[in-house]
Amino acid sequence: MALLSALRQIAGICAGPLSDALETERYTLVLGTFSLPINIPRTNYNKGLQARKKLVAMVTDRRSSGCNDDILDALLSGNEGTREKLSDERIIDLLITLIYSGYETVSMTMMRAVKYLSDDQKALEQIRKEQVDIRKGKAPEDALDWNDYKSMTFTRATSEINYDPFLYPESQTHGFQPLEMADDARMCPGKEVAL
Repeated sequence: MALLSALRQIAGICAGPLSDALETERYTLVLGTFSLPINIPRTNYNKGLQARKKLVAMVTDRRSSGCNDDILDALLSGNEGTREKLSDERIIDLLITLIYSGYETVSMTMMRAVKYLSDDQKALEQIRKEQVDIRKGKAPEDALDWNDYKSMTFTRATSEINYDPFLYPESQTHGFQPLEMADDARMCPGKEVAL
């Protein structure tokens, strides 16, 4: 689901044989990324390089096919007059980064949520009760909206930080200023497709 959403935003690809093939190529790329960089036939690294070549071929085909008004089209056309057009290799690097950050982030978050909820049955029951209560207040055909999410007090619960000046005097503060994801030139490349 997360990969299909990322593919739709990035390259306008909907569910079908192409998205299934790209799921296989994405998995092969991940295996190649986490292997020794020795290019010997039949190794995960070699298979990852072959998967990358297939993505390059897809980008080349897409360049000749015309406008689809998506992220890939914007990368292929470049910024007229102010920037050179990106090479296919650079576009592939950007696409792989977007797919990794948009898919792996979501899947890892979901996996951890399932793992931690299965470890804590009390929390799982409270979340289940909260969801059932919200669902009872809506018609069966009504979808959940942002107000429903905001009413999930247990799901959105966070820990309060103790600001007691007796424990933490004001002189012990530090000057750390966290940057937001899109606040400088090094912004998160997957912020649009991640949760």
